[in-house]
Amino acid sequence: MLSGRKETLKFDEIGEFGFIESIKNECITTLKDVIKGIGDDCAVFGPYSGRVLLFTTDMLVEDIHFVKAKITPYQLGWKSIAVNLSDIAAMGGRPLILLISLAIPSEMDVEIIQDLYKGMKDICEHYKVNIVGGDTVASPDKLVINVSLIGDAKENEVLYRSGARAGDSIYLTGNIGDSFAGLKILKKEISPSEPIASHFIKIHNEPKPLIETGMAIAASGFANAMIDVSDGLLSDLGHICKESDVGAILFRSKVPLSSELKLLASREKFNPLKLALSGGEDYILLLTVPQINIKDFEIVCKDKGLLPLYLIGKIVEGKGIKMVNDDGSLEEIDIKGFNHFSPSLL
Repeated sequence: MLSGRKETLKFDEIGEFGFIESIKNECITTLKDVIKGIGDDCAVFGPYSGRVLLFTTDMLVEDIHFVKAKITPYQLGWKSIAVNLSDIAAMGGRPLILLISLAIPSEMDVEIIQDLYKGMKDICEHYKVNIVGGDTVASPDKLVINVSLIGDAKENEVLYRSGARAGDSIYLTGNIGDSFAGLKILKKEISPSEPIASHFIKIHNEPKPLIETGMAIAASGFANAMIDVSDGLLSDLGHICKESDVGAILFRSKVPLSSELKLLASREKFNPLKLALSGGEDYILLLTVPQINIKDFEIVCKDKGLLPLYLIGKIVEGKGIKMVNDDGSLEEIDIKGFNHFSPSLL
């Protein structure tokens, strides 16, 4: 009989963040040393002599997050570390050590994995991070890469998603949309000529985590909240709003788009702002700063060479994200970003 059958949700219905919400309760069995668990870019433990430990992990699955024919093994190694480093940057932390676990198809050429590790070692050398272990297992058909990274920070400098307050100004530390444009080129949704195509693909395949920028912002003491833009501006701003129990207003004319993206959009006939708002993997920093700190914050950023810096909106009381259009009208925005259980990324 089917009449008494319980209705069940599928993962493509609940989505990544819905699933996270469904399992986060009762994950912490003891509060000792746990400052922050599920719900931020990193878990936070401590304090230990005035510092805290930051833990993050990320997984890349072949044909979901990457296609081997569209990224070199070196780039894949670099990117697999970069996405974790960006989480540490989002908390204002310093990366220290990491572990790498691989699930490798048995018929894969060893040279591919060696090139993969070359990319990993180079980015780790650049950011002074040690590879200290991991695990290697067989995979039936797909390459899977999992990286777990440990960093640290001063206890009183860590920036959380939950710190935003009504009245804060919202800043971005760079342009958005270029990486998603690179993804659209890889997916052959747009087909610009060279060298334009290579420009955007390189940005997508070789992200540059903003470790020094994140540490400097945290050390300034002027910001209230921070996150890296990995799932898309609207989605990641939505994370800050949810964790801080606030809303946000964005200024359409202030959202930073590169001249290259504007030119590409003009030639390929698409809306660059729409792409920039919903696309992800920019790995720049999104942060909020209280009004009283704005002048000093901008001076610090200029003095420390942290430009470009773009003021794109403000935090408000209430829920949701609205956009101020060029004519002054206010438009409610549907918050969408990358969902791991929607159709394949590539």
